[in-house]
Formats: sequence, C-alpha cells, structure tokens
Amino acid sequence: MKKLITSVTMLALLLALLLAGCSLDDPADPTGTVNPPGPGDASTPYVAIGNSLTAGYMESGLMKAGQANSFPMLLATQMGLNKKTFTQPWVDAPGIGSTNVGEGQIAGVLHYTGTTIAPLGITPGDQVMGLLLAVTQPTQYNNLAVPGATVHDAMNAFDQGSSQGNVPFFNFINRASLFGNTIVPPSGGPPPTPGFATQSMFMQTISKGPALVTVWIGNNDALGGAFSGTPTVGVNMTPPAVFEGEFRALLHSLAGGLVKRNGFPPKIVVAYTLGNDLPYFIPKALFEQVIGGAWPWGYEDGADVELVNFPTLSWVRNTDNQGSPIPGAASATNGGAATLTTTEVAIIVDTGAAYNASMETVVAEVNGSGMGKCAVFDVKEFVSNWTAAQKTHFLFMMPPDRLPTPEEITGAANMTLFSLDGIHPNNRGYGYIANGFIETINAAWPEDYNIPEVNVDALSWDPTYGVPIGKMDTGTGQGLTPEAARAMGAIFR
Repeated sequence: MKKLITSVTMLALLLALLLAGCSLDDPADPTGTVNPPGPGDASTPYVAIGNSLTAGYMESGLMKAGQANSFPMLLATQMGLNKKTFTQPWVDAPGIGSTNVGEGQIAGVLHYTGTTIAPLGITPGDQVMGLLLAVTQPTQYNNLAVPGATVHDAMNAFDQGSSQGNVPFFNFINRASLFGNTIVPPSGGPPPTPGFATQSMFMQTISKGPALVTVWIGNNDALGGAFSGTPTVGVNMTPPAVFEGEFRALLHSLAGGLVKRNGFPPKIVVAYTLGNDLPYFIPKALFEQVIGGAWPWGYEDGADVELVNFPTLSWVRNTDNQGSPIPGAASATNGGAATLTTTEVAIIVDTGAAYNASMETVVAEVNGSGMGKCAVFDVKEFVSNWTAAQKTHFLFMMPPDRLPTPEEITGAANMTLFSLDGIHPNNRGYGYIANGFIETINAAWPEDYNIPEVNVDALSWDPTYGVPIGKMDTGTGQGLTPEAARAMGAIFR
C-alpha cells in the first residue's frame, strides 16, 4: 500500500510540473548552466533546504560572518566545494535581523558591547537592499533555507506574502521576481496533485538537480507556540496531522522530482526538529538565581512556571515593571518575555515528538518506494547530549566576581555552542551540527561518501565581535537592551 501511495505521489508531481509548463528534461534555470548530474558527476552535488538553522542565522540575524559557518557551508567545504560552487544569499554587515527597532528601521545581528547585548547596527528599511551581496546571482542558491519557514512554506511560499508567517526573508532568498513564479493548486486527480509554487524551496531544488539534499524543517511549526508563552495546537503550532501531510507531500515530491530530473534516486538527509532544550528557555530556578532571588511580585502563571524566556532579564531590569507579576504571555513591549508552565512545556514536547515520528514514517515510505535514498539525523538527541555548559547562554558563563580567563572564553570544554540569541548555534555549534550531518551521510552511503569532519577547534568563537575580554561586564549577566530583547525570537512571532 505504501509503495502504491508513493508512486501515485510521484506521478502527481510529474503531472503538476507539466501543468505548470516546466519540463523536467530541461528544468527552468535562467542561465541553462545546471545539468542533471550522474552518479559520478559533481556538477550539482548538494543543496540545502530548511529554515534559520540551515541558513546560518546567528545572533538574531543573517550576516556573512555567521553564514560563512552555516552547517551547509561547512559541509559543502568538507565535500570540496567553495563559495563559488556552493552559493548562499550573503548579507553584509550589520546584517538583517527579524525585527523593526523603530519606524522603518531594521535591526542587525546582536553583539556584546562589553556591558550589554545590543544590535550591531541599524539599517533604514529603504537601504536594506544595499546589504544583499548576491541578490543578482542568476541561478538559484545552493543554500535555499529561509529563516522563519514552516514545512508548508517549503513547497508553497515564494515571497513574504505567500509565507505563513509573513516572513520578508523569502523576498531575497527565493527571488520570485527574478525567476518568475506559477502557483500550481492541488488537484483531486486522478492522480492527486500536491499544490506548490514553482519558485518555492522545493521547486528551486528540483531546478538545481542535486545528488544530495539536506532537509531540516519543522522547528518553526512548534516554536511559535513556545515563544508566545501560550502554546496552542492549531493556533500557533501546526497540528501534527497537518504537519505529517505537508511533510509527506514535500519529501515524496522532492524524491520523485529529482529521480525524474536526474535519472537516479537522490540522497536526502532529514533532520528532526528541536524542542525547548535551548538557552533561550531558562529553568525557573536558574532565572531566579541570576536575578538574585524570587521575583517579589510573582508570576502571572503562578507556582506552576517551569521555564522563563530569556528577554525577561530585560523586563525585570525595567523599574516600571516593579510591582507587577512576570507576564505569562508575550508582549510587544517586553520583546517576548513569557513563562511556560509544566503543562505548556508538555504540549511543546509532545507536539515535537509527533512531528519527528511522522518524519520517520515518511522517510520509510520514500525509501520503500525506491524513488529516494533517505537517512535520518536525530539532531534533537544530538543536541541534548551537549554538556550543560555547551547549552547555556554566554552571559550566564561569566563569573560574577571576576573577569573570565581566556581559557574560559575559548576553551572547548567550557564553552557554549549557542549564539547570543540563545536559540541558534554559534560558529562552533554549527560546526558540531555539520559533523552530525557528515556522520549520518558517511554511515548511510559509505560507498559514495567519506567526508572528513569539520575541525571545530579551528572555528572562532566570538559572540562579542571583538570586545576585549578586559572590557567585559562583571555583573550578574542581566545585560540586555530592550531592542535586543525584541530581536530575540522575533523570527518566531
């Protein structure tokens, strides 16, 4: 039955592509330079699709300093590719973040000033295009990941307006204005046709014709609820049944389209979603230790609070909030300061587990069909095995009574692997993630791949963007400007 369903999906995809006026024998590519690779041909060896975690998003934004160490770029480098043969939508400093910090003003990435976390710079909205270093590249990028993308967006979004979260990053990564776009609606068949946009991540991947694809998508389907402080399935979290249907359409169509385009089954690595095991979500006991004791006015959510979101550190420093309980849900004024109760954490955990179980089911279907060769990277388990120090926030690692030593700042054994936003990895964190993908690829297809691991120790760890150690704050680690607080997690709201 599974093979029949998968075959129908493949036929549906081919029909849909023909209806859209796109020949699979001559895929749409503006230069005509991308040809289907054979098993031993490395003309298009690798494409990555996903969200911010794949794009190289770091310190609450996209900037070339972080993108250079996106896990796909690191993986591609280990495969023998370079910035010309593995392309990304490079963004110049100060980067592009996910939030406005004033009328028409776009925040850059975050940095540590020596006393607080603040945006590295602010760019007027009408000047943002000047930061885009590869926007006129005439072919689709190899790293097609879009910060803020959901699993639905992977097949259907081509610009800000067509994305589920109204995410502007789609405009300069998908670049539908350059390539054109056709909306192909779903059809009841026969055969049934999954709907998609011809300049979605999915279709651009088909156009590139890679032999290897990494697919890490789905975190935004759950984390929107976690960042709101009130996770609700069907409101700010994709229902698991809907997620499974969307992921099934994506993976079956990706395998079917590439096997038809290239003449051989693609290799696809699927990575599971993460959960709330991130530095952004602070255990209540640690939060109260950092602020010097229990908040005198309590919590709106009462004694059942389990986690406190990181921007609450900025909220409690605002003297206007004295006398008020810590809010239980996100607020436009506090940058998302919120708490999660034990019950709410359980909703997040259970929903993420359902997503990952459905991914495993769909991977088995595609492998059973013979259209694709899929492997799974359990990145959730991988990250959960990082040490407590590796999963904490930079500010929490600073001794309260002295300056940190260089060894404490740079030592691999005592170093966080997360960037300043507490959500996305830093350079070394992405290095470890890249090695997890490499290990998965080498183990799944040893006859085709023997990719050397990334030397993580050679990657810089610099959340301060050059602030000397001697100028670092020696306080309690509560430094966080209101602008930085709003930037943290803004991509999920």
